[in-house]
Amino acid sequence: MALTVFQLNLLPYAHGAVNYLRLPSVEAAAEYRRSRVVANPVFGKTHYTGRIAVLHIDGNHSYENVSADIAAWASLVQPSGWIVIDDYLWPYGDGPKQAANEFLFNSQPKVECAFFMGGALFIKLKQDPVHDDLRLTV
Repeated sequence: MALTVFQLNLLPYAHGAVNYLRLPSVEAAAEYRRSRVVANPVFGKTHYTGRIAVLHIDGNHSYENVSADIAAWASLVQPSGWIVIDDYLWPYGDGPKQAANEFLFNSQPKVECAFFMGGALFIKLKQDPVHDDLRLTV
């Protein structure tokens, strides 16, 4: 049922521009790096450049899993892109907060701003004026 709701919510935006990989996050990141084409029966084929404008992390809330999600995906976010870490202040543990704080600390020179809103931490990356190829290391 949840997959159907997810698909119905995204379907109006699909048209070759939006798609999804139904895999665990770290496996999906590896598949995304391997092939710039994502295909499934609902949305068909979508061709990607390999850069992500908005990365939304909302998976398993343990520190280890959030850290693994960040490590798997953050380097794909384009300069001036956004990383959103959901449930930053989660009432059942501090995994998302710990992982997000660690990422912020290690990435400070590459972060333009960060703020908390609606339960999530929003991180805007700086534009790299020299190379336009900002890569994050996690």
